[in-house]
Amino acid sequence: MIGTRIVVPGRKGSGHALVPLLLVMLAASAAALPAQEIRGTVYSAADSTAVSGAVVLLHRITSVSGEVVDSTTADASGRFRLTIEEAENPEVLYAAASVRGGVSYFGPILHAGMEAPDPYAIYVHEVESIEAPVTNNPVLLRHVVVSPTAHGLLQVGEIVDVAGTPGRALRTTDASIPIWSMVLPRGYQSWAPIEGGISPESITESDGRVEARATLPPNGMRLSYGYFIEGTELDFPIEYPTERFELILVGVGEDGLRGLRPGELGELPPGSEARRFVASDLEPGESVGLTIESEPVAWGPVLIAGLIGVALLGAAAISYRLARPPST
Repeated sequence: MIGTRIVVPGRKGSGHALVPLLLVMLAASAAALPAQEIRGTVYSAADSTAVSGAVVLLHRITSVSGEVVDSTTADASGRFRLTIEEAENPEVLYAAASVRGGVSYFGPILHAGMEAPDPYAIYVHEVESIEAPVTNNPVLLRHVVVSPTAHGLLQVGEIVDVAGTPGRALRTTDASIPIWSMVLPRGYQSWAPIEGGISPESITESDGRVEARATLPPNGMRLSYGYFIEGTELDFPIEYPTERFELILVGVGEDGLRGLRPGELGELPPGSEARRFVASDLEPGESVGLTIESEPVAWGPVLIAGLIGVALLGAAAISYRLARPPST
């Protein structure tokens, strides 16, 4: 989600950091029972007790945007009531959410005009402050897209999904200390955050590392950023256990792979000249990479190609998350 951290519980105390597109994908499994009213309760994920006075927001979600259309405050028993005013529209979704520590915790996803579960439950986590960045949380998925530029540089976009700590939402006691950081590839330049995860203002680059200064939800967060690399050697050091690493080349060929293997391409635009390479279950201290052919493959406007690649990576990451079994 652009500029927001969202957790959508699939059961008590669990959820996923998402974007609006994911909510649309989840709609396919939503219960199809006609109704317009949401009657629910906000609970603490720690002990299932009701949370009194919690602010609850009703989100209207489409494949391209999201907005808050109603709000209320839970009573002393954590109960709340919201109404969906719009007539049934299968392309529009609704979800109620409550915020704790800058993280929005969502209840079940609903079609407009469909009956909400009774009760409609939202589980929130209290934020725990820690003194230093987390170092034991693995990387669930790291997507990298690479394309050439007219100036001889390689344009790189990354999307990184970091695992959270089950049952705990974490932030550091000092705002100057990142909650999480990771080493960047050698030789990077002109680093910049990209929309498509936690707020770009929460992601910075310092001394060869990308740093996140935000609350880390129990089910993780997503960082998106880009940079340029000069030369033909691409090497990505692995600092944390990494479940899956995916690299997409757009408009260039490769001479050699290091720790990567060819992977299925999936759905990419016709004529994109793209190829996918993957690695799984990487351990700290390893590295993956490849050598780019010195002569780029001729292919259209490479800047647009890179941006398309980043968007596709986001969709691929979402698909991978949906395929994972729910956490407990």
